[in-house]
Amino acid sequence: MVNQAETGAAQAPRVPPVPGRAGLLRRAGAAFTGGLDRNFWLMWTGWTISSAGNGLTDTALPLLAADLTTNPSAVSLVSFADRLPWLVLALTGGALSDRWDRRKSLWISDAVRFVMLVGLFTAVLLDWDSIALLMVVAFAVTAIETLYDSSRASILPMLVTQDRERLELANRRLMSANTAALKFAGPAAGGLLYAAARALPSLVDAVSFGLSAITSFLMRGDFTGDAAGSARKQRPPMRREIAEGVRWLARHRVLRVFTLVAGLKNMCTAGQLALLVLYTRQIMHIGDVGYGLLLSSVAVGSVLAGFTCRLFTERLGPARSSLGGSVFGAAGFAILGFTHNTALVALGLAVTGYTSMTWNVTTVSLRQAMVPRHLAGRTSGVNRLVTFGLMPIGVLISGQIATHFGLNLVYSGEGVFGVSVAVIGLLSLSNSAVEEALREAQALQETQPA
Repeated sequence: MVNQAETGAAQAPRVPPVPGRAGLLRRAGAAFTGGLDRNFWLMWTGWTISSAGNGLTDTALPLLAADLTTNPSAVSLVSFADRLPWLVLALTGGALSDRWDRRKSLWISDAVRFVMLVGLFTAVLLDWDSIALLMVVAFAVTAIETLYDSSRASILPMLVTQDRERLELANRRLMSANTAALKFAGPAAGGLLYAAARALPSLVDAVSFGLSAITSFLMRGDFTGDAAGSARKQRPPMRREIAEGVRWLARHRVLRVFTLVAGLKNMCTAGQLALLVLYTRQIMHIGDVGYGLLLSSVAVGSVLAGFTCRLFTERLGPARSSLGGSVFGAAGFAILGFTHNTALVALGLAVTGYTSMTWNVTTVSLRQAMVPRHLAGRTSGVNRLVTFGLMPIGVLISGQIATHFGLNLVYSGEGVFGVSVAVIGLLSLSNSAVEEALREAQALQETQPA
């Protein structure tokens, strides 16, 4: 062995190598991906792209309707048609997602919606649009979404396992990107594109569905909901399978409370959002671009929640963070009934966005962790029946309130109702009850064959 003195020169102390730019990028990429695989990121990419396109159309449809009529009831009919499929088709969409390969359901759903949006673009371009046409397109696109949404929610545990922490990580990635695209980039661009040409938002949305279909098509694997059941020559009638999902969720106390609270709150929120275009025009007196930007304030709060809601949930627990946050979310909408100040309205909408994201990440991850895989689509359909199915009812009620009593009451009265619902839910469900339900679900999974 040669010592330092025998070399004739002192060796410089060893310094840990400084990671280069490529190393830093790899570390940052690994931190963001969290070990989630190729299939997940293909789904993430497709849903993010189509969400941005949806944001354009969600902004453009109320503007198209408002250009055709100033009657609040007539304008609300478009949003009613957009929400109605969740009331009449959510259970069917959930049952089909349990029967079919969920990957195929995703890309076929997007391909069909691509064709529908091309049709809407053509109609608007040729000045064939009407309230009736907007209602038909809105209903048809959402009817396909009932299958897509249940398939997307049900395929996630198959991609990342039913571990709650992994599901929360995946849902934060998905929902943060979805919200940024659907409620920030989409509405902001939607107002600008609509001001440039009324048909442009529909065309861009069509392209987004086409790209999303390609990403789902590129996923690899068998994602059939019940591989054993699908192999049987004779399956039970669909109505019996649907009833099984309804009974399972109805008997699960934790998920039952979450579902009912979400449904009643969404009933109010849907009507409030449907009439926001008239609120901004008639009361705040801001234009189409301002309407899109104001909608984007919801996304600001949601994206912020995507980065911080984990700490929020860990500190308060799943029940208090979701239900307690919903109290403030409903209050955020109530602000619009008492002030028309642009900054305060934007703040109220941002608070609503923050609490909605916290609610979605927490409750969706809990449901995915608690529900057996073969029931995932059907329970998702039952959840959507309540949480989304009450939306068209809320839209009709809000339209009548605005017509007979004014827009302010839509926000103040329904905001107070939403606060009351969230408080009742908070008093009905504890963190310990949620944790106990998680332990029971984990124990059941361990007894099931792989």
